[in-house]
Amino acid sequence: MAKRFDLLIFDWDGTLLDSAGTIVASIQAACADIGWPVPSREAASHIIGLGLKEAIAALFPNMPEAEHPHLAERYRFHYLAQDQDIPLFE
Repeated sequence: MAKRFDLLIFDWDGTLLDSAGTIVASIQAACADIGWPVPSREAASHIIGLGLKEAIAALFPNMPEAEHPHLAERYRFHYLAQDQDIPLFE
């Protein structure tokens, strides 16, 4: 069989990897870390699929933009701490 593709790219997060619960928990933990109100599971789930910058702006429209990097750093900390435990979709 002839080679049809030189490269295959998969959208890992949320397509092959069932990361929704980890994303929600990481957003909630990051908010608690920096003293902002912890969003509900529903609110945190609603922003899945957005880029981190857009997600923060959507969840916290009144958060000064200067605080966004701190929340993003805490989110990444919590997400990466659980990265190896995120299950693949069956």
